[in-house]
Amino acid sequence: MTARGTDRLRGVLRDLGAAAAFLAMTLSSQVPLWMALVFIAALGLALLDLRPFAGHVRESALLLLGSILVLWAMVASGHMDLVVAACTCAALLTAQRMLSAPGPAVDQQVALSGLLMLCGGAALSADLAFLPCLFAYTILTSLAVTLGEVQRAAPAGAPPPARPVLRAAVALVLVAVVGGALFFFAFPRLSWNLAAHRSTLSLGGPVAGLGDRLRLGGSGELKSNPRIVFRAELEPDPRVDSLDGYWVAYRFDTFDGVEWREQAHPGRPLQRLTVGPRTSRGISQTIELLPAYGSRTAVALDRPVQFSMATAYLPAYSIRTALLPMGDESVRFDGSASGFRYNAYSVPIPARVEPDAATRDRRLELPPHLDPRIPALAHELAGNATEPAQMARRLERGLLQRYRYTLELPGPVADPLADFLFQRRAGHCEDFATALAVLLRTLGIPSRVVTGFYGGERIANVYAVRAGDAHAWVEADVPAGTLRLDATPPQNRSAARTTLLSWFLGAYERLEVRWLSGVVDYSFADQVTFLRGMGGGASQRRGLQAHLPRAAPLAGLGALVLGAGLLWFLWRRREDEAGRLGGALHRLLAAAGLLAPGQWLEELPRAPQAVPTPVRRAVARYLEARFGTRPLQRGERRALLDAARTALHGPRAL
Repeated sequence: MTARGTDRLRGVLRDLGAAAAFLAMTLSSQVPLWMALVFIAALGLALLDLRPFAGHVRESALLLLGSILVLWAMVASGHMDLVVAACTCAALLTAQRMLSAPGPAVDQQVALSGLLMLCGGAALSADLAFLPCLFAYTILTSLAVTLGEVQRAAPAGAPPPARPVLRAAVALVLVAVVGGALFFFAFPRLSWNLAAHRSTLSLGGPVAGLGDRLRLGGSGELKSNPRIVFRAELEPDPRVDSLDGYWVAYRFDTFDGVEWREQAHPGRPLQRLTVGPRTSRGISQTIELLPAYGSRTAVALDRPVQFSMATAYLPAYSIRTALLPMGDESVRFDGSASGFRYNAYSVPIPARVEPDAATRDRRLELPPHLDPRIPALAHELAGNATEPAQMARRLERGLLQRYRYTLELPGPVADPLADFLFQRRAGHCEDFATALAVLLRTLGIPSRVVTGFYGGERIANVYAVRAGDAHAWVEADVPAGTLRLDATPPQNRSAARTTLLSWFLGAYERLEVRWLSGVVDYSFADQVTFLRGMGGGASQRRGLQAHLPRAAPLAGLGALVLGAGLLWFLWRRREDEAGRLGGALHRLLAAAGLLAPGQWLEELPRAPQAVPTPVRRAVARYLEARFGTRPLQRGERRALLDAARTALHGPRAL
């Protein structure tokens, strides 16, 4: 490759590395659109080797300074976030340097400003896509810097051996990346959440489909949606692959024959909201609602008694938010946001609360024009049972045995409940829950429909719940307390099987959850817990098992580092002969006065009479072995050194 071609390759690698860093910033969607257009234009010109600022250094510097002053004025006036403004400044600086005259100093400045953009991307977004941007910037920029150093070390007028150097540099960069990743996991540090603008994983808009109304006749397509709508950490952690749990969002007690509605009466906003007494046998939850959830209603394991520590994720920052009691035990956040994070506490057996007369009447109210076959069916399914709890269980079992689950529905009909019970005899969870609630009411048992989610897939140390896990079931008031009933077949309560595209989408979000749990949220406390578990007793080792998913990257990265170190050692052994030859030649020429202290072998005087031919031949052979493709043969180093010594000092005395 010619010197011109090497310069061009170095510039392309440098500019593409800067582009990867800029992309890491734009993942958060917080970088201004005009900045994205400016950077794309600058990148295009730089890749075409057009440098309009090459002859206008002062003018371009003044333009950059003016742009930075405008940005800081926007920050001072409250029109732009400080972190976003700093990231924009780094992007402007990078664009200005890319369009300036190329050179070693400019290359280093582009690399440094690219690193600033990368740090900005880490502060603005915790998206999984940040990881490939990080790797791309590291590899491309390292290759560009390495190629520049080799160019400066090559003999004057001689093209540097770009291809073999790039191959060696790629290996070194991979070792550096793996070592850096291991350092990231192993070195004591704080969680990124303390400094970052926390983002939430999202591959589109809201899909959960939950709302304050439930209308029969839906298509049921949500069941095949693999999007993760929230993730939760549980304490104590059951440590199961699939969680057998009901997540409550809405409770409905008013039904008109087609649609369920809740009785929502917002209370005053509170930072900590208690809706029932706590017990020592409860489950603490740290829940993060993602943009796919698309609702302001909090969700928690059945039955929640307390909510607290709510944080709203806005586009540019996160902020504490208040909780609103809505009546009927549902809780909403005071304000809209792309996502929320909060704590919840649920108890398995809540205290008995006798509903007041008005609430009881609502939970017994039947829709107008009820099909007369429905009460008859209720009595048929209940049989000779007399206790409310026994009757409720018989109704639940009857629906499970007589009706089948399907997502293929005909659409809106005049009487969807009668159509389900007596015509189609098949439906999804909303049909089963509605039928069970109305059948219970015909027998005088107060009941209501509850919507939320069922299940949860364990990923790393959290449970991820998908849009397809959306579910509906029933709560019945019996003398012993509140009875949860679910007439939907158990195998159809969680997400349905998905298409190939949906599978890839779900796999990506599964990786995203692992990234957030194992990297973004991985903190010094996790490291301490892991190390204590390794050296502790049985109880500590049981605690360690909860952190093994986070520790798995350590073992993998450690193996990679050891393997890369072994390859590096073997490569260095192969190159050691060339290094020893170069060192000996340097000492020999320095003693002869042909090299000044600090000079390179490549800087030998060009005059043939100043440097004997055997010496030049030895230096050329060293450069070829060190940076080229032909290593030294056995005994060649000694022969070259003997010839060089003889040329400088004469033959050795015997």
